[in-house]
Amino acid sequence: MRYAGALWMMVGMAHAQTPPVPQGVFGPMPPKAVVPAEAAPATPALPTAQTMLMGPPAPQAGNANAPNTPNAASATANAGRLSAALRLFMRPQGHLLIVGGGETPVSVQKRFVALAGAEKARIAVFPMASSKSDEEALEVARDFARLGADVQVLDIRPGEANSAAVVQALEGFSGFWFSGGDQSRLSNLLVGTRALQTIEARYLNGAVVGGTSAGASVMSRLMLTGKWRTPRNSEEEEQINIARGMKELAPGFGLFRGAIVDQHFMHRARYNRLISAVLDHPQLIGVGIDEETALLVRPDGMWEVLGNYYVKIFDARRAQIVDDDGPMAKAADIRMHVLPDGSLFDPQRRRVTFQEVHIP
Repeated sequence: MRYAGALWMMVGMAHAQTPPVPQGVFGPMPPKAVVPAEAAPATPALPTAQTMLMGPPAPQAGNANAPNTPNAASATANAGRLSAALRLFMRPQGHLLIVGGGETPVSVQKRFVALAGAEKARIAVFPMASSKSDEEALEVARDFARLGADVQVLDIRPGEANSAAVVQALEGFSGFWFSGGDQSRLSNLLVGTRALQTIEARYLNGAVVGGTSAGASVMSRLMLTGKWRTPRNSEEEEQINIARGMKELAPGFGLFRGAIVDQHFMHRARYNRLISAVLDHPQLIGVGIDEETALLVRPDGMWEVLGNYYVKIFDARRAQIVDDDGPMAKAADIRMHVLPDGSLFDPQRRRVTFQEVHIP
């Protein structure tokens, strides 16, 4: 069924009788999109946060009350700049759940649904990273539905990401999941749009945002695209080298602050490309996430590892990096952490905790 140009695929299955998952830390939940005949009327979501994050709505053509002066346009532009600055200083109340690809463990899916509100969860699954079918997104939606969530697959088409209908629809979700594919497709479609601003507003106010593979890489402000620049000389021909400036970066969603993410990390041996990116941007912590493994970025600032394998952390914020014209990178004192399930990392204090063992 098409609604305002967006393709909605409803996951119309009864919730399976599964053990209840714990209630996440979450504010008042918006109403479900499919409302029974005698249900209470819907209430608006995030009226204050959206205004603060996205600025006042642009004047509509044909509105006699809308100001039609240069001052009005300037005020709208200033509001947009102010909202962008405010987003940098607001501490998120929601969670990010970032999966390194492969099969997402059921325990990770349960955590996502719990954080989205458990039996009150309303989750949007986005398939736009893939140019193929929506098969993966539909499978993920079924998995979430079996865990008790109300799920919809939402395919935002080019040109729709700034539409009022899409923005209004996004305000009704408590969880947002981005499937795998090509992260550049997500970036090109959503970065700088009202749709992404709405998702960010929901996240800042308590929603959970997650994704796997491409949906993991796109979470940071700068993301790895998987492309390499043309080597400058024969010594750079081998892609196994760690060399500064070798990896192409592009704008991501900017939800995962202070980090840059790589996925399928152990399976595809991506150490060198993530280290290269960290040497180019030492203010960002490199996060390499293995398949079947997730990193949960919590509102308290802690990073928690979930799943079957490892998250590797590369921290060059205090490293000594030699900036010369040589083709090979030169650096000292980069910290690396190898974190299995249950590990905690405090990026502010640079501290690791393995279960009950604290590593200063």
